[in-house]
Amino acid sequence: MEDEKKLPPKKEVLSDGTIIEYSFWDNKDDGNKKYYTKTVISPPPALFKKVKDFYPSGTIQKESEVFMGEMMMEPFYNNLIVKDYDQKGYLVKTTDYTDFAKNVKIKLNDLLELLQKEPMIREVNESNKENLYVNFFNKEVEKDKITAEKVIDELKSNDCNGKILNAHSDVERRSLKISLDKDIWSVTKDMYPGGFWDYKINANTGKVLSVDYRADSRP
Repeated sequence: MEDEKKLPPKKEVLSDGTIIEYSFWDNKDDGNKKYYTKTVISPPPALFKKVKDFYPSGTIQKESEVFMGEMMMEPFYNNLIVKDYDQKGYLVKTTDYTDFAKNVKIKLNDLLELLQKEPMIREVNESNKENLYVNFFNKEVEKDKITAEKVIDELKSNDCNGKILNAHSDVERRSLKISLDKDIWSVTKDMYPGGFWDYKINANTGKVLSVDYRADSRP
């Protein structure tokens, strides 16, 4: 307990907006000894954060590059690059989990760049129009007058700039969900409480194949 009193605050905010969070946990694989974690979250538009775990001695145990949103794929979840160290602090292994996209042309970083340029909706198809009319506009707008421009204007705010991803929004960068199935990227833009926008994107051409709106039932 005396040692823990010497720990820094659990959260610090630096002058540039960088957030540093500290925590500790019991490592069951090492006799429930107490390990420590330092998470460094750079301000937007950064889309990745650094997580460092430390042995009880204070020597670094692991360093991970972690996606700010959610990677909906096993086995690594949000961890992309993981470096493991021995108890003397020497690097023993580097694991690159980004090879899940090795068979497609549009890699993860390519996709993130594309999402920041691509309009969140270009046109409103009939199935989306009915859904938007009932669940998004609450029947307050004539169905025939629902357009992509009207949807974007309705959503525009500090957190929504009309693109699939506004990396300058802390809310958007944390809530974006991504997965890859063969040659199709699936992306979900969470606009709570305004619903979800689901995208299917060709992982070789970058073409947006579909855009679908889902109503939000969360309280």
